[in-house]
Amino acid sequence: MSVNTMRHARCRPRTKEMTRTLVDPLRSIFSCNLTAVDRQVFLTGFMRAHWTRNLSFALQSFRRCNRWQPVQTLAKCLVPLTDKCRRSDIVAVKVIRLHMSHADQLLSNDADLRLIHVVRDPRGMIESWKRLAAAHRRSMFHMRLNAKLICQRMLTDCRIRSELELKYPGRILLLRYEDLVAAPDTVIDHVYNGLLQLALPSNVVNAIKRQLHATSGNGPTGTLRRNGTATAANWHRTIDSELLTYTTFTCRQLLDQLHYN
Repeated sequence: MSVNTMRHARCRPRTKEMTRTLVDPLRSIFSCNLTAVDRQVFLTGFMRAHWTRNLSFALQSFRRCNRWQPVQTLAKCLVPLTDKCRRSDIVAVKVIRLHMSHADQLLSNDADLRLIHVVRDPRGMIESWKRLAAAHRRSMFHMRLNAKLICQRMLTDCRIRSELELKYPGRILLLRYEDLVAAPDTVIDHVYNGLLQLALPSNVVNAIKRQLHATSGNGPTGTLRRNGTATAANWHRTIDSELLTYTTFTCRQLLDQLHYN
């Protein structure tokens, strides 16, 4: 890939097929119509990976049920999971890198739907990717390309989110990862009392604090941290100075908009 190609790098184009693939399963999950979700979602990838086994407390009983013969037992194990979903006051889905334009369709179809837009300082994201990437993807060229693409993408999402906030007032919350780890009580209060208009359950803040201040971490792909605040800020002392300069310059508009001074 030439430098000129990098200068004009773009994310994948969004097609109608891609939209259906992303949006339709989310609609089914939010309506607890889990049998309408492609069965491969429950049989492969995230649901079968060893490192994800403790990431969702709500799914643990389902995963135990569907552990040994997943193809044969899936239909049976989906029944209690569907019942649990329908009894729940809140149905939440964490979606990584869903383009903000898709959120418009979801919000327009469900008046009860709320959106939390979680962001992180792109310099911290780039440094995390660098540690996790395969050796051949750690070159400065690839890191700079990643920085350029992610900041373009995040800036577009922020612009669309601002438009959606006007279209769906009171239904969207911007949440910075750094604020969550620094002041979980305040942020979770904003989520429940502000966005959801619900009383804050007494066990939620404690559970999050246990995640951010655990006795030991569980690796870069896990969610347990001995010091969540330190984890969020570690990139300040580990990032390559050349990459830091490039990312700060390239992402200046995004950094200003999200108040990452």
